[in-house]
Amino acid sequence: MPTRRVPDVVVRLAARFGDAQLREIVPAPGRRNRHTTEKAARPLDRRPRPAGETVLDCARSLIGHGAVRGVGA
Repeated sequence: MPTRRVPDVVVRLAARFGDAQLREIVPAPGRRNRHTTEKAARPLDRRPRPAGETVLDCARSLIGHGAVRGVGA
């Protein structure tokens, strides 16, 4: 997870003069993406579970199946 912000101009300059991988994300800085589940929820008559609950259930499942070790294990 990012812990700092880099100004858009720095990303654009680095993409132009250096890091080729940054060229792929140049359109992204400053853009706000807002996604919603409404389009899928209406016809299915379902509501998604909260993200935090889903992440915790996934972690518990991975630990339960031995894919990862639990905290303090």
